Amino acid sequence: MKLLKRGLLVLSSLLLASSTASAADRPINTRLFGTRAILACDPVEKSCGMGVITFPSGVTGLVPYGRPGLAVASMSVPSVDDAHAVMARIDSGEAPQAAIDAVLAADPWAAYRQLAAVKLNDDGSVTLGQRTGAQNSLETCDVRGTTYVVQANNQTTADMCRAMAQGFEQARGSLPQRLLASLKAGARVGQDNNGDRSGVIRVWNGTDDSALYTQVLAEGTAYASTKALRDMEVTLNRYQATIAVPNPADLVPMNLVNTLVVKLALRKLGYYKGPMDASWSPSAEKALADFNWNNIFFDKPTVVVNGVRKIDGVLVNFLRDADLGALVRATPPAQ
Repeated sequence: MKLLKRGLLVLSSLLLASSTASAADRPINTRLFGTRAILACDPVEKSCGMGVITFPSGVTGLVPYGRPGLAVASMSVPSVDDAHAVMARIDSGEAPQAAIDAVLAADPWAAYRQLAAVKLNDDGSVTLGQRTGAQNSLETCDVRGTTYVVQANNQTTADMCRAMAQGFEQARGSLPQRLLASLKAGARVGQDNNGDRSGVIRVWNGTDDSALYTQVLAEGTAYASTKALRDMEVTLNRYQATIAVPNPADLVPMNLVNTLVVKLALRKLGYYKGPMDASWSPSAEKALADFNWNNIFFDKPTVVVNGVRKIDGVLVNFLRDADLGALVRATPPAQ
């Protein structure tokens, strides 16, 4: 019995050593790294950021790098060193394209990389850079606009970049919401060859009032989910509605649907007790103000624009999908 145990132990050790050696000898599994992204700056908002969707989890630590005025995406076989080197070169005065070219010229894995960068300049112009290595998995594509870059690899269609670019240009609203619209437009024509399972939308801004406590203007994430795009939308609206300054570009009319969404949430939380109809009374406005005071960083009242009452559309979407149990309810009146 002792000999049998000793023999099994030796066999186990040999198998472990063999598997370890073979794993070390394997090349990087590039087929797992299919990703699509849009990077953009908005000179009016003074924001820069990106929207990314991919298969592997951990995308928030793999692809997006940036800060106010600059966004860099490291894709395909990502490299934190390349991303930081590109940012450093841009900081030293190089244009994004020159920075990317120089970094990849010194990278032995350049053929497997996909890099992009967007820079918001002091004069309000936006400069761009992009490069896709020759060994990227099909389908690869890239499109450059005036203020944005779209790139993708290992997708089900090479039409992905065109669709995302068109979706971004046709979208309305704040930069985070337009990045989301671009990802949605891409999802209508195809997906990652391994499936869309994880993603991130992240936008940086150093000029809004929210920069007092964070330069991340907006963020939405998803991990290992078959509904990653939807998860990103919910978390983006949650972050933007509760943390960010309201953006006039996101205003929507207080029509029947939007009014009922807001009233229903406020009623369930104990803030509103009036009629459930299309009207908007002073008591409804007070209920909204009380909710805002208890739950979000910046007040988001309704406003009248050219005779039409409007509300922050991101807030409406947040209230529609909110986990109401995670929000502060109305304080009962003192007895």
